[in-house]
Amino acid sequence: MHVKWYNNLGIVILLLLFLGYLGWVLHASLESLFSPDKTFLQLLITDASLSDIILRCSISGCFIFLGIIVLNIIANSGYSEEQLKKTNETLREKNSVLEQQVKAKAQEVQQLLKQKNELLMGLSHDLNTPLTPLMGFLPFVIKEEKDPKLKELLEINLKNVHYIRDLVSNTINLALLDSTILGLSPEKIHLLSEVETVLEHRSSSLSDHFILVHNKIDECVFVNADKMKLREVLNNLLMNSIQYTPSSGGTITINAVPQKDHIKVSITDTGIGLTPEQLEHIFDELYKADPARHDHSTKGLGLTICKRIIEKHGGKIWAESPGKDKGTTVYFTLPRYNET
Repeated sequence: MHVKWYNNLGIVILLLLFLGYLGWVLHASLESLFSPDKTFLQLLITDASLSDIILRCSISGCFIFLGIIVLNIIANSGYSEEQLKKTNETLREKNSVLEQQVKAKAQEVQQLLKQKNELLMGLSHDLNTPLTPLMGFLPFVIKEEKDPKLKELLEINLKNVHYIRDLVSNTINLALLDSTILGLSPEKIHLLSEVETVLEHRSSSLSDHFILVHNKIDECVFVNADKMKLREVLNNLLMNSIQYTPSSGGTITINAVPQKDHIKVSITDTGIGLTPEQLEHIFDELYKADPARHDHSTKGLGLTICKRIIEKHGGKIWAESPGKDKGTTVYFTLPRYNET
């Protein structure tokens, strides 16, 4: 039970009065020992002045009142402890019910995730199956077709098939990265060699856009990452830089800086650059920075996939740009490989 401050102050005052009253009683007791002609009561009451008697009676009354207060506090304290015990029992019962509900919901979520994963795997197969024969058949038909107009229409159809195939593939890939199906297989990767492999695969695109690449990665840099997923990140970021570099040409600079427990990789281009508003959204799903909003050759998922892959490795990815037409730098971090 909570006792107000003035109750405590009253108890202190009463204790002081009690000490004074006790002093008077002791004084009368000692004096009665050395005064055989007077009894203790005579010394305590008869020889005392009227004001002393009234004061001592008042003090006695105060102590009676103090006893009542103390008994009341003790009684209420016992009542409060009983109420507290009942409240704790009620809380324990409610906590037990909540724990059971949480466990049930967790099992339900796990079941839904399992169903989602099964659906994704089924979709991946079902959506790609009808596209595969079209991708093999249309190039043959285009090659044999003599009518220029019909040939142009067939080429448009083939382009759309490729677009749908890539969109399906990227969408399924992104969904798998968000699910529990896809796991990583980290290994020791020589970063310079991996970047050179990706550059070699994209050499024709770099030549077509008159882009010069400066690979400044040191020979001794190693990362701990999933090789195929890292290659996907490098490929997406490189193609992004190529796409947004003017047709007149430019440069792409790739670097890696070892830090305490990770490697910070950067890919810098001299392309169209980005505004602050674009920088906030370029990793969002289906976001396309102008002038690519109506460019159907891009799906708007590449950077989102890069973000998911890097975060699955425990790293982070971000972009910086001085502004429009001033180029862009994309940074990402990967765990540093340490020999154990």
